[in-house]
Amino acid sequence: MHLIVASRADKASMSMEKYILENVPFSEPDSDNGMYEYGNYRLKLINERHLNYDQIPAEEKGLTPDISDVTFLSSHSSSAEVKSLTVHPTGNFAEAILGGKEKTLSVSSPEKMTPALRMLAEAYEGNGFEITLESTHHGPYLELPNYYIEIGTTENEWKDEAALRAVKEAVFTEPDTASENFVGIGGGHYVPKITKYVMENSVNIGHLISKHDQDTITRQQIEEAVDKTPKCRGFVMDRKGCRGPVRAIVREISDDRGIEIIKL
Repeated sequence: MHLIVASRADKASMSMEKYILENVPFSEPDSDNGMYEYGNYRLKLINERHLNYDQIPAEEKGLTPDISDVTFLSSHSSSAEVKSLTVHPTGNFAEAILGGKEKTLSVSSPEKMTPALRMLAEAYEGNGFEITLESTHHGPYLELPNYYIEIGTTENEWKDEAALRAVKEAVFTEPDTASENFVGIGGGHYVPKITKYVMENSVNIGHLISKHDQDTITRQQIEEAVDKTPKCRGFVMDRKGCRGPVRAIVREISDDRGIEIIKL
């Protein structure tokens, strides 16, 4: 069962939720758990920001013990106000400034997030939006596979019909269980080389470590990214976007665990 979470505190999230409910035949909310249902999907509307939705509340988890993964509908922030459709895993390599736990990652969702990214590109019929991965950042902290899908960055984009349609198609794309799962490492926050590689090849990406996290990152944290990328087969590395000491750590982990490094 796939859970979709929308937040009343996020205007973009509410716009995405409204579009989905208008275009997908969800049932009315179940009186027991307050969730809309459609096939093997459930949709939950929460009051708080997604960032603070750590560990789905026990009472909800008890009512829906069969949840396999979570998709968060969200706005995307950009100081340059770039039009964008993005997906990313959750967790913090440093301080927990925006939810989650300090220096702790959630479980990523490579088999849902990656086909969602590809579907955004396939389904989007407008122009001017950048479609991209983002590196792992912010909360909430979840021990279930989860990812964010976002529209950025102003109210005009949140209401864009083509963007909303693409998000709807992406959210309901079935998991890719045939491709192998990897941790992405290297490049800027939007990991452009890794995004391009994922778009063009049959691989799934879980956690993503940008160069901005590499000054302080430890071997333990890189191994956590591997451990919290389910069925991780190795790394997709933007070699020029990785600092030398980090490349060395990745080689050591690859040798010790017998996993692959795909160098871009």
